[in-house]
Amino acid sequence: METRAALAILGEYTAEQWGLVTAAQASAAGVDSVTLYRLKDAGFLAPIRRGVYAATAAPDAQFQDERAVWLALNPSVPAWQRSKLDRDGGVLSHGSAARLHGLGDLTAEVVTVTVPRRRSLRDPSVQVRRRQLTEQDVTLIDGLPTTTPLRTVQDLLDDHSDGSHLATIIRQGVQTGVLEPGGLVANVGAYARRYDIGNRDGERLVDYLLGHIGSSLATLTGRTTSTTRDAIARDQLIEEVLARLRPRSGEHPPPASAPQIDDEQPGSDWSTTGRENT
Repeated sequence: METRAALAILGEYTAEQWGLVTAAQASAAGVDSVTLYRLKDAGFLAPIRRGVYAATAAPDAQFQDERAVWLALNPSVPAWQRSKLDRDGGVLSHGSAARLHGLGDLTAEVVTVTVPRRRSLRDPSVQVRRRQLTEQDVTLIDGLPTTTPLRTVQDLLDDHSDGSHLATIIRQGVQTGVLEPGGLVANVGAYARRYDIGNRDGERLVDYLLGHIGSSLATLTGRTTSTTRDAIARDQLIEEVLARLRPRSGEHPPPASAPQIDDEQPGSDWSTTGRENT
């Protein structure tokens, strides 16, 4: 196939897929592997990962690795034909989702995707998790299916992720409005025992995590939480006890009475000595 014709065909994909196209999509459109190799050798295409190419004429795109991984999960189907809960695809999740939402400071060591059925990828840079997600668990970020901030926090809690990392995600999520405190507290209690917080207490869990960065739900929301109320009640009780122990105004504590010595006490050295000297 001629270069001009091949570029025109591939351009229909790259224009709608963040500048990316898969080898499977190219083949389905009539662009064979020899032509793909020639386009790559000529500098028109750049390999991103196995079976996924980027048009070099397209501007550098943020999250290119995450998008390439998602395309590679179901490589023959164009992005615009895939649903949020693609049975043969997946959803960006965990740390990858946090980065896509702009929350926290987790490093991009791997791309994590959650898939609905068992599958394995021979790529150490991709981490695959299996879970049946719902429509409420997934949102689109520039067309890329990604777990919601709440689902992302739940997944990271399920992994027993570092408390300070989670606290940063929660604080930023609440501050930017993508995490609603009441909904967060109501949906994370199931993970409390992973952090040695009993009774499925979501509020105490969130306060515990925020404590890693010197914050709390009360600080973030401006409202008194049950954890804060317990602390206030404890301080008030201590103050009441101390107040009862203090002398009232105008009163003085009774003087301490001097100890009295019984000179008739049997066995007393002093009494025995006194009688011998009389």
